[in-house]
Amino acid sequence: MVHGRRWSKPLSTGQRSPLLRSLNSRVLLAAGVVLAAFLSAAGLALDQAFRDTALTSVRERLSGRIYMVLGMIDLDVPTAIKLTSALPDPALSTPESGHYAQFLDSSNRRVWNSRSMLGLTFQGPTDRTIGKFDFLNTRSSTGESLFVLSYTVLWEGAGTQSTVYTVQVAENEHAFIAQVARFRQSLWLGFFAIGVVLLLVQTVILRWGLKPLRDVAAEVIGIERGEKTAISGDYPLELRPLTENLNALIRSNESGLKRYRNALGDLAHSLKTPLAVMRTTIEQGSILQGTTANLALGEALDQLDVTIEFQLQRAAAAGRLRIGRLFEIEPVIKTIVDSLLKIYAEREIRIEAEVEAATKFRGDRGDLMEIVGNIADNACKWAQSAVTIKVGYGLDSSDSARRMLVIEVRDDGKGIPESDIARALQRGSRLDQSTAGHGIGLAVVKELVEDVYAGRLIITSSPAGTTVKMIFDGY
Repeated sequence: MVHGRRWSKPLSTGQRSPLLRSLNSRVLLAAGVVLAAFLSAAGLALDQAFRDTALTSVRERLSGRIYMVLGMIDLDVPTAIKLTSALPDPALSTPESGHYAQFLDSSNRRVWNSRSMLGLTFQGPTDRTIGKFDFLNTRSSTGESLFVLSYTVLWEGAGTQSTVYTVQVAENEHAFIAQVARFRQSLWLGFFAIGVVLLLVQTVILRWGLKPLRDVAAEVIGIERGEKTAISGDYPLELRPLTENLNALIRSNESGLKRYRNALGDLAHSLKTPLAVMRTTIEQGSILQGTTANLALGEALDQLDVTIEFQLQRAAAAGRLRIGRLFEIEPVIKTIVDSLLKIYAEREIRIEAEVEAATKFRGDRGDLMEIVGNIADNACKWAQSAVTIKVGYGLDSSDSARRMLVIEVRDDGKGIPESDIARALQRGSRLDQSTAGHGIGLAVVKELVEDVYAGRLIITSSPAGTTVKMIFDGY
């Protein structure tokens, strides 16, 4: 029977953020920080430039009013000033308009003021140099914030009489502040929109620029799944050394493994024939007649046979790459269970399989049959009444993004002493001499799991039984 089960491990702490593990995200984050810094600096500079320009505009507007007022003043006597006509600027004649004008004598006494002042006063000039403008920012007697421009003149009277006067015009800051606020709002909204657009453009350019890397990764995955044998795409010059070296590495690996497999296989096969002849000769009693000698020679030949058998299987395993197609595990497990139920029918061993739905193995189907078949066969030999096979996915505790394939085989036998676990994985070692075999099954399984598929083989045992767990990363 087949059940669903999932292995999972808790997420470990101190893991690097997925954002920093992405090259695309790193570049976008860096570009965003640089862009924000640049736009902020440019915005502050433009804001200051606009403020200075607006202040200059205020000064020019106030200086124009000073000349207007001076052109309309008629000084009959040093202490009596009158206008030759009405002021053309109605703001100076409207109370609380925020626009003011006044004349001060050399003693800072007011000798004339516009109707808009209505008893309001503000600070006099700080510099009374004749013919020089004095601009300041101050508050009126009512607390109103003002821009004030002063201009000191020498008024030529009748005869040789002349008097120093200072004409002052003032303007409320509200219009200036509102103008700067509107500009700032437009500036930062515009810069925000520009920043978003630039980041979107940067994202598109980056995705286009990194597309060859994604294509290389897709080809490598295809090679890993057995869909391709080499990287064949046409890539930019910067990536060609990478793709060419990967192809050379794949070819070298395949060639080296093939030579190793062939050499080892040839050697093992060349030894098996003479060994078989020697064994036949001994059994016929044509060489050594002594029982002890025959027995010793027979044991030596058995050991040689075990070694050769192990090396043949090792060579076959070494000739396989950890690259293959993904295929469903459940049918393989079902085949193994059906076979074992027939083999151990007389012992009435109960074999249960719990395979998570859609669990797949990446590699050779024969390898999986050999791995699980050997382990399950050993479990049946040691079991009292039941063997359980569980297959599913789990999460790597050191990297939550990495999924593992976990195959677990458990029996309810007497268990293996801890001191014998390592010995059980050695080639030619048999913990139970009463059962048939060469003692190389677990050794081949260990080599397939750890060397060929870069997995982990973990054996734990207790008086209640033995558990063999095989873990394959990268799923």
